[in-house]
Amino acid sequence: MPERMSLAAQLWRDLPAYVALAVVLTAIQASIYGQWSLAWLASLLAFDFAVAVAIGSLVELGQRVVLERLGLARRSVLVRLAAYTVVAGLAVLIGVELALRAAAAFSGDLAAVLPRAGVLRVAVPVTIIMVAIGRERERMRRSAAEADLRAERLRRQALHAELEALQSRIHPHFLFNALNTIAALIGEDPPRAERAVERLATLLRHALEGSRRPWVPLRDELVVVHAYVDIERMRFGERIRFEAHVAPELEGVAVPPMLLQPLIENVVQHAVAARREPTHVALRARREGDTLELSVHDDGPGVSSHRGTGTALSDLRARLELAYAGRAELEAGPGASGGYCVRLRLPEVAP
Repeated sequence: MPERMSLAAQLWRDLPAYVALAVVLTAIQASIYGQWSLAWLASLLAFDFAVAVAIGSLVELGQRVVLERLGLARRSVLVRLAAYTVVAGLAVLIGVELALRAAAAFSGDLAAVLPRAGVLRVAVPVTIIMVAIGRERERMRRSAAEADLRAERLRRQALHAELEALQSRIHPHFLFNALNTIAALIGEDPPRAERAVERLATLLRHALEGSRRPWVPLRDELVVVHAYVDIERMRFGERIRFEAHVAPELEGVAVPPMLLQPLIENVVQHAVAARREPTHVALRARREGDTLELSVHDDGPGVSSHRGTGTALSDLRARLELAYAGRAELEAGPGASGGYCVRLRLPEVAP
């Protein structure tokens, strides 16, 4: 059932209807008792407005208890209509009784209080009007909720398409570099080239599986990273010193697929390939409350060697923006002990 607004918000929204109901009640009372003085009408109108608000509150509260607490909201239209009519009828009957007694008191003739039959003659048409307005309001609310649901589905479809488009830009990039590495090894060291193909197959399998899911466990990302590092080690050897510090309890945390590999690839391209001495690369994960913090730090030349990483980081920022609705953070710059560091702060999600 669509989410219902608060009682106070419902009463405020229906304020014009209560004013109209108060005017109708006052007109009925004036015609019954023949009182048309402005002072009498003003006093009675103020009282009738309070009665109208009371009727509306009783109808709304009764509807929530009878229809929702008793599970009638999920029954057929006729059952819901019958329950709503009973609730509205009782509320209107009480309200009309109070209003007519007040009119008799204001007129100074307590003996002029209408008998029950007279009260019913007033209450029945008012109830019919209340039921008609209530059912139309419910229909409009449900239509609005369905329209919001359709809009939300379209928005999610658009976000999913945009995420897929951004992710598809990653795959050809690392595949091209991996194939270049394998091509260079075929003539120099065929057995190592064969191992590189096996690692590439592992990497591609996880990448393709991840492309069909919006979230993957962190352990799958670590498999992709290790496979990629193994391939690049066959080209750069000991010039890559890689280590991952991820506690076992964090390996099941859900993250977007192909999240870490582009960061490692940036290190290889802009730090490892830029110098002959070894480059230490550290991947770390830690939890801070409901936030997962991931960092990739290298001890290379620093910011100057990473000037070409803008596109990769902007793509990653865009993916995080879409996946986490703006709640994720990405920071990139000099590391605390030198080199270059990229830090991600991701709110934990249920995959």
